Amino acid sequence: MQNLVILDFGSNSTRLSINEVSDEGKYREVFRAKEMTRMAEGMGNSEKKVLQADAIERTLDAVRKFQKHYENLPNLKIKGIATAAVRVAENKEEFLEKIKSLTGVEVEILSGSAEAYYDYVGVANCLDVKDAVICDMGGGSFEVILMKNKKALNLISIQYGAVSLTEKFQTQDKINAGNLFEFEVFLRELFAKKLPWLSEAKDLPLVLLGGANRTVARKKLGKLDEKDTTNIHNFRVYKEEFQRIYRKWLDMDKTERATDLGDESSRADIIIGGLTPVMQLMLQCESPYVMFSESGVREGIIFELLAEK
Repeated sequence: MQNLVILDFGSNSTRLSINEVSDEGKYREVFRAKEMTRMAEGMGNSEKKVLQADAIERTLDAVRKFQKHYENLPNLKIKGIATAAVRVAENKEEFLEKIKSLTGVEVEILSGSAEAYYDYVGVANCLDVKDAVICDMGGGSFEVILMKNKKALNLISIQYGAVSLTEKFQTQDKINAGNLFEFEVFLRELFAKKLPWLSEAKDLPLVLLGGANRTVARKKLGKLDEKDTTNIHNFRVYKEEFQRIYRKWLDMDKTERATDLGDESSRADIIIGGLTPVMQLMLQCESPYVMFSESGVREGIIFELLAEK
């Protein structure tokens, strides 16, 4: 048996996944952890895309915590991946060298299309749905995939995410009507340019990945504890209820949101920036409901690694 560790350096959070891989090529996740490291912080409105020193240090601290969970495991393989914030950063090499010095791991920077592809593989193999629009809302990018009969017909990574959109449209606190209008117009124009194939996605459900999206499921379930993933995978929320939860948070200021979010209060400032694109996508696709997936990029990578064995 092999212990496969995945270190996932996202734009909003850094995640650890420890998986037992059998000699027969099957896997089982035995541990996961997450730290909110905000790698994309300060990159939303700047022409110069630079990882901030504080963000790098938060990420290194997260990895030091993670190492305690896996460093003594036998037959260990570590896979490191990085997504949008690192992908566009001018000082990415400095960050990668610090991670390598700390862990010995050479981190792979996923292209946007690779990130979208692995999202698709993770969903197609783990979720009970054949036809859907998959949306992974990250901190620095979001991926959209049109899947029909379990096949990816179109996929794209768009270089805006919950953190960068929050900074761009100032949605940290209670958003004013003018900013919300600009945000929605921006999204409609962006989708018209980047997602012309949405006309083929009418009436399809949305499959949602990403922490901001999953917060809606936990709110609906009354389980706003990030460690409690009970019933979220494959869980459905119908359009009207999703809209109700979104509008409730939209009408709150950051302090009120933080109280309402409970254990996920750290998302209070970025939740509107993360959910507004999903709302626009739902309206354009006329989706009757959304489904939530706990399987995405990391699981997609695991399936690819198993296929190579």
